[in-house]
Amino acid sequence: MKKNYFLTLLLTLCFSLFSFGQDLIITGVVDGSLSGGTPKALELYVVNNISDLSIYGVESVTNGNASGNAPEFTFPADQVTAGTFIYIESVSGTNPTAFNDFFGFNSTYQDGVLSVNGDDPIKLYMNGTAIDVFGSVGTDGTGETWEYMDGWAYRKDGKTANTTFTDSDWTYSGPNALDNQSTNASASIPFPAGTYSMTASTNPNLAITSPSINEVFQSVTEVSVSIDVNNFTVSGDAGGGVSDNSGDGYIKSTFETQGGSTENSNFFTTTLPNITVAAGNTYTLTLELVDNSGNSLSTPVTQSVTFSVIFPCDIQLATILTTCETSTSGTDTYTTSIDFTAGNTTTYTITAKDSNNNDVGTIGGDNPSTSAAGTITITGVPEGTDFTVKVIGGTGSSCDLTRNISSPSCIAFPIEEDFDYADAANLGDQASWTKLNSGDDMLVTAGSLNYTGLKASTGNKVTFSESGSETYTSFSDINSGTVYASFLLKITGFQTNGSPDTTDGGYIAALAGSTSGYDARFWVRPNPDTSGSTYDIGFGHVSSNPTFTSGTYNLNDVLFVVMAYNMDTKLVSTWVNPDVSTFGGTAPAVTLSTTDDNPPNSINLFILRQDSDRETPFIEVDELRISTSWADVTPKEATASTINSQIEGFAIYPNPVTNGRLSITSNSSDNKQVSIFNVLGKNVLNTTVSGTKAEVNTSGISAGIYILKVVEGGKTATSKLIIR
Repeated sequence: MKKNYFLTLLLTLCFSLFSFGQDLIITGVVDGSLSGGTPKALELYVVNNISDLSIYGVESVTNGNASGNAPEFTFPADQVTAGTFIYIESVSGTNPTAFNDFFGFNSTYQDGVLSVNGDDPIKLYMNGTAIDVFGSVGTDGTGETWEYMDGWAYRKDGKTANTTFTDSDWTYSGPNALDNQSTNASASIPFPAGTYSMTASTNPNLAITSPSINEVFQSVTEVSVSIDVNNFTVSGDAGGGVSDNSGDGYIKSTFETQGGSTENSNFFTTTLPNITVAAGNTYTLTLELVDNSGNSLSTPVTQSVTFSVIFPCDIQLATILTTCETSTSGTDTYTTSIDFTAGNTTTYTITAKDSNNNDVGTIGGDNPSTSAAGTITITGVPEGTDFTVKVIGGTGSSCDLTRNISSPSCIAFPIEEDFDYADAANLGDQASWTKLNSGDDMLVTAGSLNYTGLKASTGNKVTFSESGSETYTSFSDINSGTVYASFLLKITGFQTNGSPDTTDGGYIAALAGSTSGYDARFWVRPNPDTSGSTYDIGFGHVSSNPTFTSGTYNLNDVLFVVMAYNMDTKLVSTWVNPDVSTFGGTAPAVTLSTTDDNPPNSINLFILRQDSDRETPFIEVDELRISTSWADVTPKEATASTINSQIEGFAIYPNPVTNGRLSITSNSSDNKQVSIFNVLGKNVLNTTVSGTKAEVNTSGISAGIYILKVVEGGKTATSKLIIR
C-alpha cells in the first residue's frame, strides 16, 4: 500500500510540474524586412495565470550552432494573465520603432536575444530547463521547411509546447513573404498575431507550402507543388473531372502565366503534379477547396502563390578588396577590386555610383563580357565615399548583382592615439572613433598610464566596464604582412555579477576585418575568482575557450600589450610586457599565438569591447598605437639628436625655423612622409610631400625643440629641429 501511495504521489507531482511548464508556450516568430531586417520578434501565449514570470527565459541558437542549454534573456518578475500574448522584440539602433510601425502596437519586452535571422531556432526555458522550442537546434534553417527569413511561422491551434520540434505543428508564410511590406495590416500574407487558440480548429484549411510566396527559381523546367489540407476529406475522381462524392469535395486549380495563358484543373488528391515552367515568366497558382458540385464552401477557402522563373545568372562575384592608393593626413583615393568567375556568357553592364547616384571612380580591369575569370577594378574613388557596384546581365541573363562598397580609412601609419580629449567625453563621439551597439559609453578620464621604457604618455585615458557599447577606430585595409596594435592596460576591479564567468572571462579588445568579425581577441579572466586580486590573459581568434597565460597579473598593475595579425600566415599573436630591449626594434618571442582557420580578407579595425557584468572587468586603456611595424608601436622615449640619415642628399633648412617654413631636400623626388614630435614624444604634425625639394608649413607649431622624422622609399632620416 505504501508503495502504491508513493507512486501515486510521484505521478501527481510529475503531472503538476508538467502542467506548470505549459503555462507559457511559443506561438509565433517573425523576421520582418523593414530597415535592419526588422521587426524581429517572438510571440508567446500565456496558458494559465503566472505570478512570477522571472522563472522563464529565452535562448536563440544561431547559425546552426549547438544550444548553450541556458536562457540568454530572463523575464522580469511580472505577473501575467491567462489568455494574453507576450511579444519580445530585438530593438534595432537604426530602426528602434520598427515593431510598432509594423504591427501598430508596442512589444512587451525588448532584448538582443531576438537578433536572429529567419533560419535560427528559439528555445523557451522554465527554471533553467527547456520546455518548448521552435526550429531544429543544431541546424541552420536555410532551405529547411521551417525557414522564416523575411517571413514568419505560427503555431497551429491546438498544438502545444514540445521540446522536440515538429514542423507539421506550424504554419509558415514561406521565405520572403514580408518583402516590401511596410505594415502587417497591408501585408499580402500577414503574421496572424494574437490568433492562437488552445483548441484545434475544425474549419477546413488549405495551405500551399511550396512554392513559397515570391519564390524565384532559376534555370528549371518544372516546379513541384506541396499543399497542406486540414479538416477536409478530398473525394475521388469519378472520371472526366467529376467528384465521386466519397469525401467533402475536391480542389480547383487556376494556373496563370502573367501576360499569357490560364489553365484550369480539378484535383482529387492532395498530391499535386509538378508544374511545367519556362525561364523569363512569372506565374500565379490559385487553389480552392470546393464541395462535390464544384461550388465554393460557405466560408471560401482559397490560397494563392506567385513565383517566378528567371534566366540563369552565370557570373559569380568573389573576393572584394579595397586598397588605399595613398595614405596621408588629407583626403586620398582608393581602389576596389572584385574577383569574378563564370564570365564571358553574355554582355554585362557595370556601374559604380555613390548615394546621390553619381558615377564614381574609373571602371577597369578584366571585362566579364569577354573574360571567363578575372578582376574588375574601380580606381580613383575619393576616400570617405561609399558606393554601390552593379553588374547587370544582357539578353538571356537574370544577373542584377549589387555590392555595397565602404570606403577604407586611408590613414598613414603609425596611428598614435593618446586620448587627448576632454575629461568625461564619450569616446564614441570623437572623430576617429565610432560607437557600435547601444549601452553605456566608454568615457575619457583625466590622467595617463605610463610604462617604464616606453615613450612617456600624454593626453588622457579611456575607462569602461561591464555591459555597454563597443567602440572602434578604423584604418587602411591590411591585406598582407602584419598589423600591430599596442596599448597600456590597467584592470582596476572585477565584474560584479554574482555568477561571474571564470571560464572565459570576456574579451575586451580585438583586431578585426568587420564589426561582426572579431578576428584577434584579447581576453581577461579572474583567476582563480573575483574574490581575489589576480587575473590571467587569453588571446586568439576563437569566440570561446581561448588559450590563457600560464601566469597571472595583479589588479592595478599597468601592463603593456601588443596584439598582431599576420595576413600571410593567419597567425594571431599577443605580447604581454615584452622585453624593453626590443622597443623600437624587432618583435621578440610571443606570449600567446594561434592560427585563424577562418581568416578575413583584410584587417582594418581596432575595437574596444564591453560585454556584461559577468564578463567585463573595470578597465583603463591608454596610448593606443597601430602600425605595420613593431618599432612603430613600441617607441622608446624620444631624445633630441643631430641629423641621422639613411636618405641620400637629405638636408633641412633653415634650422632654427623662424618664418613657419621648413625646406626638405633629398636626391629623390619620391613621396616623403614627414612627422614632427615634441620632446615628450607627442606627434604634432604629419604630412606627405614630394620632389627633390619640398616645403613644410610649421606655422601651427609652438616655439620649442622638436624631433623631425622623414621616411622616403623605406629609408628614414631624423633630426633635431628648433622652431622659433
